Amino acid sequence: MPKKKLSIFLSRQLMQIFLALIIPLLLLGVVYLLIILNKGLPLWMERLANNSGIFWTYGVIAITLLSILKYFSNN
Repeated sequence: MPKKKLSIFLSRQLMQIFLALIIPLLLLGVVYLLIILNKGLPLWMERLANNSGIFWTYGVIAITLLSILKYFSNN
């Protein structure tokens, strides 16, 4: 690989790593600051946390069904 193409490739890789790490960290930081400023979780987040088991169950079922459908559609 020529030197110029290698440097472009590396800069793209570094930018992707930067975006993959920095954006989620910034979002988590903003959410953390909002929670601290409000002195606790908002009411809608508390309600969502109470129902989180239901979301996990339906999410696992949905992923399983989609995986089975994908498997049978490829055959």
